[in-house]
Amino acid sequence: MYEKWYGIKEINSCCIYTMYKKAGIKMSLFATIPGSFFSVLSSGNKEIYLDAIMLLHQMFKYELNIRVDDYLTSLIAQIEDKEFTPEADDDATEGSLTPNVKARLILNRLVKTGWVDKEFLDGSFIEIITPRDYAIQVMKLLSELNDHTLHEYNSLVFATYSSLKQAKEEHRGQMYEAVLSAKANTERLTFELKSLYHGIRSYLRRIQEQSDVNILLKNHFEEYKRMSDRIYHPIKTMDSIHRYMAPIQGILSDVLADEELMDNMRSRAMTIRKYESHEEASQEIITLIDYVLDVYQSVGGIVNEIDRKHSTYTKSSIDKIQYLMTADQSIKGKLVELLKGYAQSTNTARSKIGEMLERNVRVNRQEFLDGKSLYHKNVRSRRVNLNPLEISDNQTFSDSAMAGMLQQIKKGYPIARIRAYVDSLFASGNSEVSSETIPVDNDTDFILLILAIVRANERGMTYKVQMKEGRHEKNGYTIPNLTISRKVAKHLVE
Repeated sequence: MYEKWYGIKEINSCCIYTMYKKAGIKMSLFATIPGSFFSVLSSGNKEIYLDAIMLLHQMFKYELNIRVDDYLTSLIAQIEDKEFTPEADDDATEGSLTPNVKARLILNRLVKTGWVDKEFLDGSFIEIITPRDYAIQVMKLLSELNDHTLHEYNSLVFATYSSLKQAKEEHRGQMYEAVLSAKANTERLTFELKSLYHGIRSYLRRIQEQSDVNILLKNHFEEYKRMSDRIYHPIKTMDSIHRYMAPIQGILSDVLADEELMDNMRSRAMTIRKYESHEEASQEIITLIDYVLDVYQSVGGIVNEIDRKHSTYTKSSIDKIQYLMTADQSIKGKLVELLKGYAQSTNTARSKIGEMLERNVRVNRQEFLDGKSLYHKNVRSRRVNLNPLEISDNQTFSDSAMAGMLQQIKKGYPIARIRAYVDSLFASGNSEVSSETIPVDNDTDFILLILAIVRANERGMTYKVQMKEGRHEKNGYTIPNLTISRKVAKHLVE
């Protein structure tokens, strides 16, 4: 029943959005909701107003028409012992605030701010309360935010698979509704998965912020385990995404390939959503199917991220518990607790803690000896005139130093950069350039030119260098007299 209701809700919302989009109307939140709608939640009496709204939501769930007298009676019993300050525009004084007056002021405030309307039941003089349509959605949201009980995970993946499979094999005329339900379930699935992922992150933050081992044990073995048993494990076992992901994708791919079925879905969509043309209906159906296919293509990655976050939480929680249970028994742990208490206390308390530490804890200076401590003082020596050492004619060091320098240059100037530099010289369309026309404006140009000369004969180079006699001065750089030209096709090396 819920799936059916959700599908109808999805159809209505999409129709409204499509209608506004076609008309070129820009939908604004406050074009529908009054500007003072949320003022009751920022008032000084916000707690009382919130209780009144939650009472209204509770009665709305069980009664079709909420009588004003019934609502006021329940509200009086709820706020009888609570303090209420009249608003600036309320026609009441604090001395006349009986429980009945307070309840009526609260109801009038809900009417003024656009939460409810008061009207008479058809054919009678019984006054009833009618919540606005947008207020119903906000009341539901506030109720969910205030509900700290853990909800069970629904089998969204299996529901998607079973509805598509049944529609394809037994009720082909309702395949359009099955696709709508599949999209709704898929949206809820992504919402559930992302909520679970960020919920685990919130437990991780609690580990970082909490230092009480008893609270950590409670969070790990009670709260987190309960959430894991009701949400995480069903996703991994009962409603395994990896088990039904491929069959769902296969069914939807078959639907797209079945032209007769697609034509039936277009006709069905025209009768439900009132599209202007079959092409528009076809495009909408393809968009719905593509959305489900895309989600199931990437949802496996979300599940893997949840698995990693779950493992990270389990390890971090156990490590933190073990650390606190062992560190607190050692001298180091006790000192840490003393220093934490000192850091978190006020100035007066700090003075008392400091005096207590001075009386009971002896602090001494500690020195140590290491390898750097063993040294001799520098001894001054007189300079004497001796014959300078003879420089040997050994080129081994200079050759290795040059090779090392070239290696470093190659790392900073790869072959692709050299090719790009030479190609830039031919950018004007010429197939040959000479030293007179080659620009050398900085060190980078100079280094690239030298490397282009050195590596001209390597495999894959598309140019050749012809050296000539003489040199040229360019902006303080001395370069050889040369000509760089493109290789013709027969000289290209594959």
